[in-house]
Parts: sequence; C-alpha cells; structure tokens
Amino acid sequence: MTLMQAVERLRDHGTLSTSENVSIEDLNRQFKPMPSGSLRPLILKMLESVAVKRPWAVILCRFKGMLGDRKIEKFFREIFTPSSGGMIEYWRDVSLGAIDISTSRIFGWVELGIERKDAGGVPREKLVEHAIAAARRDGFDPESGFHGQIAVFTHDWAKDGAPPGVDWSDPVWGPFWIDGSSKDRKISSPPREHNGTFLAHEMGHGFGFDHDVASDLISNYGDPYCIMSAMAVKGFTHPNWNVEFGPEVSFPQLMLKNWMYNNRVFHVNANWARNPIGIKINMASIYDTKAKANLGVVLPNANLDNWDYYLEFVRPVGWNKGIGNPKLVIRRLTIGGASAYLGEINLPTTMTSSPNEWIEPSGNTHFKVEQNRPDGKIMKVTATK
Repeated sequence: MTLMQAVERLRDHGTLSTSENVSIEDLNRQFKPMPSGSLRPLILKMLESVAVKRPWAVILCRFKGMLGDRKIEKFFREIFTPSSGGMIEYWRDVSLGAIDISTSRIFGWVELGIERKDAGGVPREKLVEHAIAAARRDGFDPESGFHGQIAVFTHDWAKDGAPPGVDWSDPVWGPFWIDGSSKDRKISSPPREHNGTFLAHEMGHGFGFDHDVASDLISNYGDPYCIMSAMAVKGFTHPNWNVEFGPEVSFPQLMLKNWMYNNRVFHVNANWARNPIGIKINMASIYDTKAKANLGVVLPNANLDNWDYYLEFVRPVGWNKGIGNPKLVIRRLTIGGASAYLGEINLPTTMTSSPNEWIEPSGNTHFKVEQNRPDGKIMKVTATK
C-alpha cells in the first residue's frame, strides 16, 4: 500500500481533511512512526489508527498417529508473517487499509482425534471443529479474539492412490475426498488449497463476500478480475513461494463492504442518458490515488431499470499483475447483491490510438475507452445510450 492510499483511507475515515494537502513532515508529527522519518512505519502507523482488527487462527493439523509436514508449516508460517509480502499484506492492500489481520496466529502441529482414513466425506465445518478441539486439548484457544479459523491439513484424500484429475464428484473416490473450502468463518485447507488465491478466496467468504457471477447473473465464478471468482481468476505466480496469488477484490465488492474510498467514487446522475453525447469520465486505477480522476464510477444503466453499472479501471500492477492488458471492467449488482461481471474493454496502447468500443447489451449502453495520459494511468470513458 502506498502513502497516498493510506492518506485516502484516513480522508475517507475523516481523520484527514479532503480539501487540504498534507506533507510527510505533518504526517510524521501526527502519527509518530518508529523509526521517525521512515515511510513504511509511517504508513502502518496511519492505517493502525483506522483499520479494524480481523485476525485468524491458523491451526496446523496432523491426523491421529501421523506426523506434520515441514514444507506445509514453512509456507503457512511465512505467508502469515508480517512484512513477508503474503496474506497480511494482501488483505491490508485489497481492503484499502480497512482491515488488519497482522495479529493472526499459527497453532500446532496439533493431533486430531480422528485418523486420516476417517476424514473422507466429513463436512468442512466438522473438520474445523476437530481442529479447534485438538488445539484446546493442547492448551490453546483458537477462538477467543479471532475472526475465524483456518484448519490446515496434510492430505487431500483419506487414502493414497487417487488417480490424477479426480475430485469429490468421482463415484469411486468421492467418499475419500477431504473436504476443503469455507463455511461461515471456518476454513478447511487441504494441500490443493495451499496457495494464495484459494486461501484469500475462502477468507473472503469469512469476511462476508459471495461468489461473483457471470453476465447471466447466475453462473458462479464469473469475474476473471476478482478474488471471489477463484475458478476463473487471472492471478500470478508469487515469487516468494512459487504459488498462485491474486487478483484483488473488485470495485463493487469493495462498495458492498464499505471498504472503498467513498470520496473518490463518482455517482453519475440518473439523467445522464438524456444527453445525446452521453457522459465523459476520467478514471484511474485504485493504485493511482495521485491521479486527478475517479477511482470508481457508479453509472445508472441507460434503460433506467433500477440497477447501476460499476466501472473500474484495472491495471496489471500489485496483486492484479496477472490480469494482462489494462482495461475498463464493467459490472453490476444482482437483485440478491452479488457482483456480476458484464464485460471489459482494453485500453488503447497510445493516446493517438483509435478508441476501443463495446455495447453492453443488458443495459443497451455504448462504452468507448481512450487513453488520456502518456503513461497510461488515466483513461477517458465515454458512455452513450
């Protein structure tokens, strides 16, 4: 997270004025980081004043009579260590500083009260309950003060020999599948989910996010640019652990959780479609808070059908570095409140390139995208009925 992103979070919180410029010297005097004058401690101190604590209890579980796994333990201890560039930084960044999981704690290895052969077909929440019970037997308390629990397991199957490519739906091997996923704030994590993308996705459910859906407003995992579509996302290989990670939380999901910088969102008047030339809007990505442009746009659809477009300029930087070309991503919310991916338009490569255009059929709206700055950090979006 950049200093300007931290400034935006404090402005949104009311801690800093939205109408005045701030200097690093003023911020150092106000927040008193240690060591004084160091940028990273300053950012963390600023966020500490507004972020809500949401720590997780991570329970390393070995089945009864079996050993733990050093490689698995190393991964989880590192990925939940502050300043490692892992899960703590991921949730700090993608929540725009709204939450802090830095006091998450690793427990274990704890020995479960069940053998591996008895774990097949057990519902995920029951597996986590076994993990909590084992931790308590060892004198730990993985519930008090924690937002949720992540039970980490050493095997994907209750017995060896599963053929490549089979899963829970296989009629022969399904009963031996060790369930992994989330239920409420309880996450079961077998080895197939030991990567940043799946862990962040399941933690997202723990924070109250639903799956994204496709443009049919029904099909799950429909958004290739949001962590809540884990089956479809375009992540990247994290260099620290050589596992998949990312992307970020989408703009409408941020709005649903009230994590977005509200003062940087442009809510377009519902009468915009009456203008024959439509509306022109400058947009920047959430990373480019210095840009004099909107970081998100809520645009009523042209047919006035009581739903809005959510427009986001997504660039391949940070946790979004795996997404490919910079683009305008066009979404909406369903009646049930799920984020729905409708389409995308790539940003032209230069300011003199021809605009890229697309008509979004469900709202009959024509979108045109142009590059508006030589460095590609601002796009001009034109919407017409």
